[in-house]
Amino acid sequence: MRGLRLINVSLREVLTSIGFYACVLLTALLCFTAKAYYDIDENKSYSVIGAYMELSREEMLTRYKLSSYEIISCIFGGWLPMFIPIIAAFPFMPLICDERESKFMRYSVFRSTRLSFRTGNFLTAMITGGFAVMTGFSIFAGAAFIMFPDIGEYAPELREPAEWQLSQTYPLFAKLGYPYLIALDFIEMFLYGAVSSLPALIVTAFIKNKYLVLCIPFFLKYITSQLHKGLLIEAYSDIENIDQWLLDILSVTEPDAIGKIFSYGENIWKSALIYAVLLIIGFALYCTAMNRRVDFGE
Repeated sequence: MRGLRLINVSLREVLTSIGFYACVLLTALLCFTAKAYYDIDENKSYSVIGAYMELSREEMLTRYKLSSYEIISCIFGGWLPMFIPIIAAFPFMPLICDERESKFMRYSVFRSTRLSFRTGNFLTAMITGGFAVMTGFSIFAGAAFIMFPDIGEYAPELREPAEWQLSQTYPLFAKLGYPYLIALDFIEMFLYGAVSSLPALIVTAFIKNKYLVLCIPFFLKYITSQLHKGLLIEAYSDIENIDQWLLDILSVTEPDAIGKIFSYGENIWKSALIYAVLLIIGFALYCTAMNRRVDFGE
């Protein structure tokens, strides 16, 4: 109960903070930077906002990739994945750092327990990060449905092959349709924001400076992304002898896998297990670091 009260108080503080609304706004804006369509004939790549500004609705209706659903599913081709560790941390991390700077943390621990305090912070960071990112994504999705053609406006010869492919990836799609896919997108975005907020929280156990707390996860994300890309190139280095074992590992350890986890088919449970293990390790590391503090006032 003490932990729940702590979460309740923290949530109210976060939802009235400028950091929460900054996260929502930045998420929505960065979604518009995603690569929406590549025109082979023109050898030109269109971002979401670029496609809307440069292509007429008639031209959009000849390219299924520019349907509203395809647009809201393409966000991982832009700047959002790179900046998500910073954005997801905006709602909660500044409050944590300010609390440590003011040494008010010791009173929070005194009113609850150390375990309740740690668990409350951990869950609050996930809830606020996930909710803020999902809210920003919902604003983008609403705009995309207004700006781009609906699925039903496309000719059957364009729509049916794409829907067949979707039914292979999502078995329930044939019965539940696009509302089911959109619901999955929202769940994925909540999980994406929730998990992405945790590196910054763990850093707060070691550092009080809020700027370093926000920047260190960004650099870690950049390093892991570049490492993943490098290994992917290595797996395809010999096109006649592709390293399938390495590809299988990379497919479930992709840095942004949690944001599209429902599209992983048979590998969904492997990826979910990896994230579950990482969450446990992250919580244990956070608890261990915080336990080393004598009075939680630093």
